[in-house]
Amino acid sequence: MTFEVRDATPADAAQVTRVHQRSREAYYGDALDRRDTAQDRYPMWLATLTRPGTWCLVAEQDGHVAGFIAAHLADRGSPAELSSLYVDPDRFGTGIGTALHIRFIEVVPSGTAELEVWDGNDRAKRFYADRGWRPTTRTRAGVAGRPFVTWKLDVRRGSRSLNAR
Repeated sequence: MTFEVRDATPADAAQVTRVHQRSREAYYGDALDRRDTAQDRYPMWLATLTRPGTWCLVAEQDGHVAGFIAAHLADRGSPAELSSLYVDPDRFGTGIGTALHIRFIEVVPSGTAELEVWDGNDRAKRFYADRGWRPTTRTRAGVAGRPFVTWKLDVRRGSRSLNAR
């Protein structure tokens, strides 16, 4: 199946919220408590999609958001922050995550980019490692006793093909 990558709009907030929730449930599994899974994230995503300075794309397939990516692109001298890259679990392995990641690499200025990955999310760790990201020693408290680890990517104009595979 094919999909289209396009700029996200506030009208996408409900579908982005659905993909976010389904994806989190897939990688956290039983580690999430009921209060967390019951939390309404729609207001957060609506605010994100309307916040100046937030770059966000969706991958649309069959009229529905199948994945999305959000980032804060770097000011001069600061790393770009990849804050979200989520794919609906029914569409894992279809190339949506890769396509969104490639678009991120295309817009990041030369320098570094950072993101956080929950240490229990082996799928995400493999995905990012395969694209040149490397874990740092920086962590913060996470879910189920497993930390969120900061990962870093060296983004150079000449190395796009290696980092965006």
